[in-house]
Amino acid sequence: MPFKISKSYTSDNWTNLNLKDDKGLNWENGIKIIEDRFNSRFITHINTIKNEEFSGFIIMSIDCLLIETLMQFYLGEEDTDKQFKNNHWRAFRDFLKNSKHFSSDFKTTKICKTFYSHFRCGLLHQAETKKGSLIKICRPELLKLVDIKDASKGLIIDRQKFHDNLLLEFDDYLLNLKNNKLNYKGENLRKNAIRKMNNICSAI
Repeated sequence: MPFKISKSYTSDNWTNLNLKDDKGLNWENGIKIIEDRFNSRFITHINTIKNEEFSGFIIMSIDCLLIETLMQFYLGEEDTDKQFKNNHWRAFRDFLKNSKHFSSDFKTTKICKTFYSHFRCGLLHQAETKKGSLIKICRPELLKLVDIKDASKGLIIDRQKFHDNLLLEFDDYLLNLKNNKLNYKGENLRKNAIRKMNNICSAI
């Protein structure tokens, strides 16, 4: 029985496209379904609250979920842990260091690992950032180290700049799907998207 996978589409809408490889005839519609799923589950909700005071924790939490979901689409994985096993933080490292919109700020593995620990894990497990890390807005830079000599002491992140860059990354992903590009590991993005969406549509 079909079920909703986004605001406008059901599982049957995807499976009926019958996309078996990157040369399928229905990729324009496939991209629309993927875009609608991301908008329905993440982006539209952030747009609703982004101007509210004290919305930074919620926005950054959703952005962390969005990063994990994007990585699963990049890699064609049902679960991020399947690719990175007990080193889940490496998914965030790979995302941040391989994105043209984040790599200039997340220059080192240590900065990426601190983001994963202090923001992703802090927000999703303790509902707060860890150690000296802070979420701010209207700052001149996207990211600043609390201690310039030691990234593990904490990061100060402008949540608006971070989210705007994440939207640019998502736009790039859709464009790369349209143009049938490869991911940072040299794998076909369309084939990986098929695997991920097929997993979603067979979940029930």
